[in-house]
Amino acid sequence: MIKGKQTPNYSLRPEPTATVLFILVLVSGLLITLSFFSQEDGTGVYQQRGVFSAIITGLLSFALFLGATAKFWFTHLWKKNATHKRLSQHSNFHPAEQEKAFRTHLENKRS
Repeated sequence: MIKGKQTPNYSLRPEPTATVLFILVLVSGLLITLSFFSQEDGTGVYQQRGVFSAIITGLLSFALFLGATAKFWFTHLWKKNATHKRLSQHSNFHPAEQEKAFRTHLENKRS
């Protein structure tokens, strides 16, 4: 979304690598499957290969589709949760940070 002169937000697009692989697997799998079915001569060998190749293509395509669109399935993870704030508070009150502040305080007293 473009608001004013800000850059567009492309974070809601499908994963590009998985999308390209999905299209590649789907097209090549369908062509291989159709090739097996067109070579069928009545023995059933090529039909079995075609069915097997269709099943493998379907499973791989489904997995790649889920991988490409995974961010749409888990919308509850889009919101910031309270742990971000707690983490920054933790780093501010970390013993190393307190020691650093104490040493700075001592050095300021000496000078």
